[in-house]
Amino acid sequence: MNAHYRHTQVGWVMLVAAAALVALAWGVLPPEAAVAARIPLLIIAALLLFVFGTLTVEVSEDAIRLWFGVGLVRKRIPLRDVRSWREFRNPLYTGWGIRLGPGGVCWNVSGFDAVQLDLGDGKRFRIGTDEPTELVAAIMRAKGEAPAAAGMFDSPESPAGGVSWKIGLFVLALAIAPLGALFWSSTRPVKVAVAPEGFEVKTLFYGATFAAADITAVSLETKLPRVLLKTNGFGGAGTLRGHFRVEGLGDGRLYVDEGMAPYVLVRLREGFVIVNFREPERTRALFEEMVRAWPDRAPRVE
Repeated sequence: MNAHYRHTQVGWVMLVAAAALVALAWGVLPPEAAVAARIPLLIIAALLLFVFGTLTVEVSEDAIRLWFGVGLVRKRIPLRDVRSWREFRNPLYTGWGIRLGPGGVCWNVSGFDAVQLDLGDGKRFRIGTDEPTELVAAIMRAKGEAPAAAGMFDSPESPAGGVSWKIGLFVLALAIAPLGALFWSSTRPVKVAVAPEGFEVKTLFYGATFAAADITAVSLETKLPRVLLKTNGFGGAGTLRGHFRVEGLGDGRLYVDEGMAPYVLVRLREGFVIVNFREPERTRALFEEMVRAWPDRAPRVE
């Protein structure tokens, strides 16, 4: 099958999105977890670029074919189904990738220029391109004017059924799922184990063990001091996990859900730990357990 026209547009938006994905996840993770996640993150970014990094449009004597990246996600539109076509400027809210909207389906990897096809079944399809004039001319040639020289390109076979929507959705879900799982796990309540020898805070990335010999005082606070800086931790959806700088206390560790008083404050020889639960009674029970374990560190009752 000879092609009248073929053009591949680089998805600069996709490139930036992949880089931002890696940078965002890298910034959220603590250093030790970032090193472990380096390969998976790079694989996810590479997968995004491999599948959606470019958009190729080809016009042959019988159909318009387009595919993302290496061709896992593709579509074939028979020319006999194209009733009209024209240059189109996508609005800002259209976005990129595979988009569904009131104006029909749009495939786009970068920019806002497109060619809109009005199909025989009443549907519309927009092809994002940085060569809208050339694409319109190519469709015009294929629909009735003299074709370009034959043999310029070879067209890859298009699978039956046109677009592989399931593959595209699967790839997008695969890219988004790790960040969603990371965010969800970071907001889970911590687990605290108390013993005469000390206590341990268990969480996915920022857990730690603290010896009783390093504890100088334990108190139950009704307010959380103002957080000045996140030095190495997670902060999102009212959840704070990891290393923070706090007004009046300096650098220490927070395992708290903001706005869920009270808070257990454990002062250490170097730094501090503040922990609470979403259920106030659990926080009070933790404080009482620590008082029983280290009665000499508890506040004195006059």
